[in-house]
Amino acid sequence: MNSDFPFSTARSSLLNTETFRNLLGNALENSTKSVIILSAYVKNVGVNWLKEKIGDKKIKCTIVARWNNGDLAQGSSDLECYHLAKTNGWSFKVLQDLHAKVMLVDNDILFIGSPNLTGRGMSLVPVSNEELGIKVKALDEDLKIINQLVDDAILVDDKIIKELEEWQKTLPKIEKPKIPKFPEIVNDSFKEKFNKLWVNNFPWCNIEYLINNSDKKEDNIIHDLDLFGLTNIKKDDLEKQLKESFLQSKIFNWLIRKLEAEDNKEIYFGRLSSIIHDGLVDDPKPYRQDVKLLQANLYDYIKYFKPINVICDQPNFSERLSLKN
Repeated sequence: MNSDFPFSTARSSLLNTETFRNLLGNALENSTKSVIILSAYVKNVGVNWLKEKIGDKKIKCTIVARWNNGDLAQGSSDLECYHLAKTNGWSFKVLQDLHAKVMLVDNDILFIGSPNLTGRGMSLVPVSNEELGIKVKALDEDLKIINQLVDDAILVDDKIIKELEEWQKTLPKIEKPKIPKFPEIVNDSFKEKFNKLWVNNFPWCNIEYLINNSDKKEDNIIHDLDLFGLTNIKKDDLEKQLKESFLQSKIFNWLIRKLEAEDNKEIYFGRLSSIIHDGLVDDPKPYRQDVKLLQANLYDYIKYFKPINVICDQPNFSERLSLKN
């Protein structure tokens, strides 16, 4: 064993925000015993997502947040999270020096990284953070450390929450400082980051083929199930979960940004092919013919799920994507 990593164990490669969320969601859906969430910031959207993934299972769930006065005054965390947790029969605790982001499922699967249980942290909203994390098998020593933090945290009850809600009513309106925008050339340079894509960000299968053949061990099917965090989903639930994951995916939100940047909020197939090819950072780049296959899969998803904010039509010989008002 390498002495630099004396406690090393089976672990994933680094996970981006979407993959971290999808794999965590998959583990939560398959949980049977317990869930522990350590997250400095906790927002309503995160707790609602947690409930959606756990469902109505009667398992022990504990959320530990930081909840210092600055977090609550500035809206980094929501007091309502306590009521959401209580409604579900979960414990909500506070540890005011907490900065860790750790999610433990069934005392077995451990997710560690930068994402908080918030909309931006878990990519539950269109404009999200770029986070990183890993998935590991929990060791006995890991469980001791996590359980010690949970034991040290203070259990929130109705009396405490009532006092906090009264305190919150006394807060003065906090005006955000008016900070000048960056120079346009700097903004444009930073926006270049949103133009970078990997082939792995795209679905590799036609959507109907994926839905009808999800149990096959083909590389393209395995890739797409991993991409959307659906490796252990029942076939009856696949379509619903696939839609949810696709609409939160990097590739769909990248497309929305591209449409927003167009003068007429529309892009024809040929132009989007060029944008995709130029934006891909894979080395070597795929051939344009292969790019069009990836693009066709993306269009298939849009036609199949019909998102409320995108229209796909063909006014002439070329397909067109446009934003709805």
